[in-house]
Amino acid sequence: MSRVRQRLSPSTTHTPDPFPLFTGSEADAGTLSPVQVILVRHGQPVAEINHDRIADPGLSELGQWQARRLQDWLAAEPVDAVVTSPKRRAIETVQPVIDAGGLPHRILDDLDEIDRGSFIYHPTERLPIDGGDYWDKVMAQQWDDIGWDPPEAFAQRIAGAWEQLVADPPGDHVLVGCHGGTIRFVLGHVLGLSGTRSITTDYAAISRVRVDLDSGRATVHSVNETGHFDASRSRIEGAMRDGRAPGSPPHGH
Repeated sequence: MSRVRQRLSPSTTHTPDPFPLFTGSEADAGTLSPVQVILVRHGQPVAEINHDRIADPGLSELGQWQARRLQDWLAAEPVDAVVTSPKRRAIETVQPVIDAGGLPHRILDDLDEIDRGSFIYHPTERLPIDGGDYWDKVMAQQWDDIGWDPPEAFAQRIAGAWEQLVADPPGDHVLVGCHGGTIRFVLGHVLGLSGTRSITTDYAAISRVRVDLDSGRATVHSVNETGHFDASRSRIEGAMRDGRAPGSPPHGH
């Protein structure tokens, strides 16, 4: 399969409640296969401080190792399409998967993080230490001053992006490279949580959502998988292979 990179235009108007997630005529057909969405937070990035352009750092040396481990782990799964935010750190994290499989790559702008307009980026674990005045403005919620979306606008944007993704999924086993805040919002709403602060994901960690297009329902299968940093595998069975419910035997058993 030749590599394809496609940018989706940002959505304009959304109904900020895409759960149930699919309500078009296809949802009534009863013939659609479930889609497994593999949400991956980007690997560890470097810091970037600019004065005249939006910060868009790539991965650190550790982040590049995390990306390689991710590719090695997912090589055993039938990933058939990749969707990312437009940020370098998200794309670089899944680039080894794209390259190894010659997979189509779609950029969905609205999957970007809450800080998408900021000139400054510090890795999350360093932000309170190195952020200085920038961190003070984060804590004071001075969103316009630092290039962040207001939380309500961010939530609506991510809801629209998720709705767009599951209404027209590019495959049956879709890898989505994005950001911690993006994943936190998606998982929180699929789980029906009123708040999402309790949901955290590590760099390059995997979370899985099964989307049943027949019923329009989404189910969280896992949150914050990090086994790929410590182990290797050559094959998979059951839910990770074909999107069936966890604990189900693979087809043919």
